[in-house]
Amino acid sequence: MDLMDQFINSSIASPGGDYKISLAAKYFHQVPHKDIHFNWVNATFDLNDNQYQEALGIIVAIPGFWLILTLLFFLIFFLCRCCDVNSKKKKKLTCCKCFLFLFTILSIAVITVGLYGNYVTHEGMVKVQNSTSKIAQDINDLNSLTAIVDTSLEKDIHDNLNLSLNRVTGPIMKNYTLVNFIHSKIEEMKRNTNSASSIITEMRGKVFNEANFDQIENLNVPEKEMIRTMATWATLISLLFIGLILMCGVCRHSRCMLILFSVLGLLSLVICWVLTSIYIGFCVAVSDFCMDPKPFIYKYLPRETLLLNYYIKCDPRTTENIYFKQSNEILMHLDKVASNYEEIMSQCKSNCTDSMFKQYMGNIQKGMSNIRNKTDIFNKHSHCQGIHESYKHTMNHSCKDVLEGVSLMLASSSVTGLIFTLLVLCASHTWINIRIKRNKTMTGDASEETAPFLAPASASSTVSSSTGNIKRTRDNYAAASGPSSRPRYSHTPPQTPHFVPGPNYMANAPPLGPQSTNGRSVNRDEQLSFLTPPPSYEQVGQQGLQGHQMQHHHGHQPLGQPHYVADNDLVMRATQATKF
Repeated sequence: MDLMDQFINSSIASPGGDYKISLAAKYFHQVPHKDIHFNWVNATFDLNDNQYQEALGIIVAIPGFWLILTLLFFLIFFLCRCCDVNSKKKKKLTCCKCFLFLFTILSIAVITVGLYGNYVTHEGMVKVQNSTSKIAQDINDLNSLTAIVDTSLEKDIHDNLNLSLNRVTGPIMKNYTLVNFIHSKIEEMKRNTNSASSIITEMRGKVFNEANFDQIENLNVPEKEMIRTMATWATLISLLFIGLILMCGVCRHSRCMLILFSVLGLLSLVICWVLTSIYIGFCVAVSDFCMDPKPFIYKYLPRETLLLNYYIKCDPRTTENIYFKQSNEILMHLDKVASNYEEIMSQCKSNCTDSMFKQYMGNIQKGMSNIRNKTDIFNKHSHCQGIHESYKHTMNHSCKDVLEGVSLMLASSSVTGLIFTLLVLCASHTWINIRIKRNKTMTGDASEETAPFLAPASASSTVSSSTGNIKRTRDNYAAASGPSSRPRYSHTPPQTPHFVPGPNYMANAPPLGPQSTNGRSVNRDEQLSFLTPPPSYEQVGQQGLQGHQMQHHHGHQPLGQPHYVADNDLVMRATQATKF
């Protein structure tokens, strides 16, 4: 905040030394002003100059050109990401999340600077409006005073002199010397009145035209400024909300919120760079105006250079009132009219008995008093000090408060555009590498529930591979034995379902004691071995293959006898399962 306060409170004197301007005005005024042919253009503010408009338009178009390049970059980036074959690889996103979180906080701080700049701009515009209204009010008062003086000269003095002259021929007819005297004095009063009227008309021509300030009032600056302020508030708060969406998406690791930010972030980029174009054009134009406002003022207010210099370059200590000479001439003619009035009234005290004549002369006296009073007020208000102070306040607020506020909004919008470019890029990379969690199901259990007597997919693949290995081994053995060898036979018991003993099983069960079976004793474990499920096909095949290989190693059996697998345990299990 100290740096911001230093920036806001710092100011330099204008080239003329009449008011203070911001340091930003000096730097923005130094921005190159060139036309489309890269020729230098005069930096004097003049919106009616085509070359100046062209140079200002080029400056405004620079952020728009950057926006186009940014959108083209994102188009190429998304196309490359769509064509990326390695996008399905898992990547660590911790660095991306930290980057998004930190830069989101930074963007919120930058947008806050823009909100403060909007507040400063609004306050400056209100002060400029008040100062301009004060100037317009002073000009309106001067015009009103001159109009009142002119009306009083016409109606209160000139018209009453004509009416008095018509009343002289009747009641004072007997004294011809007095009639001629009154006639001569009234004619002299009329001449002085006409001279004063011509002078006041000349003074009214020197006063600023109210129409020039009425145009400013017709612009409805307060209403438009309020709309601009509210629209800027809404835009910046929307950018804050978009930043909060990104922060929530990072904290919750939400793919949907990151995608939403990517879409809204691209829209925010367009808004930021459009605002940057508007702000930079405004800052350059206002800086040019603040460095040299006289050409525009002289062109906008077509009046005498002496009058404009009187109000623009006013020094209350040495500058005399520019209307002082005309005001003294008016008062001098009024003194002559008053002198003639006193002479007439002194002769009519005893000789003029007409009441209407005395009433008309009384109206002339009141009119002269009113004109003197309005002339004194005009001399006081027409002095340059009051209008010059309002002019300085207008220039100070325009070239300092408003310009600095818009400069803060310009910095905020441009930096926010750059930060949002990085955030959209990183957020897009993040949500592209976030995988959707899929529910893993137990394949084996599901297969057993649907088909309990069929082998699962993994088992069937194992069986097929084992069977292929057995077949290849058998073929190799047959090829090695030669054409004279006889085919090999193997006995494989059928696969039966799980056996569940019935209620009368124990009654028919063989005794559990040791017995002799084929010359060998059978213990309890062998008697109960039939309760276990039969061996699988591949187990039997592998064991038979091993037994066959052992027999082939020790010697072949006689011809004509089948080739069996010697495994008494397997045979017993198969026999018992077949009985039951």
